[in-house]
Parts: sequence; C-alpha cells; structure tokens
Amino acid sequence: MIVGTRDLFGFQRLVYRPRSGTWADSILQLLQTSGHAAGEPDVAAIAGYLSGERLVGRTVLRDVLAVPPGQALIESARGLEVRDAPGQPISGDLETLLRDSLQRALESGKRVALALSGGLDSALLLALLRELGAQRHVTSYILATGMPDYCEEDAALELATQMQAKVKVIRFGEPDFVAALPRTTHTVEEPMFNLHPVAKRLLAEAMAEDGIELAISGDGADQVLRRDQSANYLPLCNALFDAASVHLHPPFVDQAVVMHLTSIAPDPDKQCLRELGARLNLPDRLVSGPKRGRLAPAMDLGALLDRERIRALASSLDLPAPTLQTDTERVLWTTLTFTLDHLGATTRPQ
Repeated sequence: MIVGTRDLFGFQRLVYRPRSGTWADSILQLLQTSGHAAGEPDVAAIAGYLSGERLVGRTVLRDVLAVPPGQALIESARGLEVRDAPGQPISGDLETLLRDSLQRALESGKRVALALSGGLDSALLLALLRELGAQRHVTSYILATGMPDYCEEDAALELATQMQAKVKVIRFGEPDFVAALPRTTHTVEEPMFNLHPVAKRLLAEAMAEDGIELAISGDGADQVLRRDQSANYLPLCNALFDAASVHLHPPFVDQAVVMHLTSIAPDPDKQCLRELGARLNLPDRLVSGPKRGRLAPAMDLGALLDRERIRALASSLDLPAPTLQTDTERVLWTTLTFTLDHLGATTRPQ
C-alpha cells in the first residue's frame, strides 16, 4: 500500500520511523504520533548538514528517515520502504500551465497574495496575474530589509508600478531576523547555513496577520530548471508558511509544470523563462540580466550563539570543535543546537 508520495523536488516533507511503522509531515509530529522519545542524533547526517554534503533520506535523528524527493513510501509486510514514483510528461506550453496554476489559486476561495521580489520568477507570475486581470485584487507583498545587497524593494516597486499592481511593503531589519531564528529553526527541523529562510517566516507571518490564506510565490523555478533535488530550501519554505497557517502556492512546483519542465533539457540560465518574460514585456534587466544570489548577509548572532553549549555538543557528537569564525559556521551550529534541543534529542550517542 502506498502511504504517500513525495514530489520530485521535495516541496512536501514526508518522514517516517521504520521501527514503529509511523509517518508524518514533520519530525516533531512523527515523535508525537509514535509516542516515542527523539532518541539519538544521526552523527553522519549532521556532519553532512555541516559540510554541505547532505545525506539523502536522513534527518538529524538516527531512527527518523526522510522520503527522498520523487520517491513513494510503501507499507508492506516487511514494514515501511521507499520506491521510485516516476511521473509522466505533461503536454502543453509553459505559459498555459503557469496560468492554469494561478487560476486555480484565484478560484480556491481563499484570500490570495503574491510574494513579489525584484527577480524574474515572481515578476513572471505578476505579469500572468495581469493577463488574468487579477493584479489589482491580489496584493503583492514586498519584503524590505534595508540591508545592502539584500533588499529588492526598489526593483519590486518599479515592477509593481509598471504592472499597476496593488502593493504592500513590509519592513523587517536585522533584529527581526535574529529574533525569528529560533522559531524558524524549530519549524524547519534541520541546521541552516544562512538566515535567508527567516525572510520566508517573517513574510508568512505578516501575510497571516492580514488574513492572507494563500501565498503565490516564484519559489522552485531555480531548483526545477537546474534539476536540484537536494531539498535544502523548498521544503523549508513550505513548512514555514504552513506554520503561519498560510498555504504556499508556487506554480513552478505544480506537478504539471514540473513534468513539463523536466521533459525538456535542463535550463540553469532559465532561458525558457526569459523568453516568456520577453513575450510578457518584462523589463530588459530581468529578461537579459544576470541572475543574482539571494543569501542573507552576515548578522550578529551574539545573543543566540552559546559557544560553550556548541563546544559541548561537538564533543558529544565526536565532531571537530568549530572555530565559529565564519557566518556560515555560526549559523549552522546555532541552528543545530536549536534543532536538537527542540526535538529533545539526546546528545551523547552510544
């Protein structure tokens, strides 16, 4: 019997405990359902998180496994196991498939908003909403941080003005990011190497406060077109919006769109999206300009960084003591301690 299938790029989480035969959408939910303690950390998996070489199908806990992207969880006489869950190519052009996805969101009966950045992916969705006559009814939320090289307020506002879109700018600075890091980590249930996912949590909470129930976003385009199945970002985004009771609706992750895009050659430069953007009269900077990274800048984690606790944790896991000299290392170890403590994991594996 098929218990559940994880989408090809891991947007939906699915974890399970082979020994107890239980499964859930999150580790904490699984622990509560199975009625067992968290148990020991998975040292090899944790080392993979810290090095960037994630182990597919593993979590921070030894006896909690993750269904890899594109796999199905099967319940049989032998217990729980995973198998391939191949999809079928979908006919239709990209513009039509994306428009259909947006139409479903608009007809969901929920209060809908768009997460608008200054980049190509969300700009395409806004242009398609304009084609559907919805850009003045669906509020475009713009997250303004005021941080150099990490604030796309001006570019997003310029685009929204061009599209005659209804806009709301929400402002969060470094103190807001730092304050939200613990609850963000508790939701994603894994170490993070950068604070960028915190932006998703802040955006989702701001939408929820306004009564937004469904958020359209450009998430997933990069992963699908690069064939990146690492699941190191998309499931985090989904979980963070879900924690705020806002349904995240990224058309680029819709099954029909994914099956269409994966039936053609990988397109890491997103040429297919650039061509669509040109047809929709997007600004040349989006159609022809270089892609820009969106990692958050280094922030002061002094109030959260427990160096003594981190050294003790590294020792208990028999891992090299971190120097904590780089932002990446500080974020990884801080979020690792938050994760294990939140899940109640013992930190002295046998």
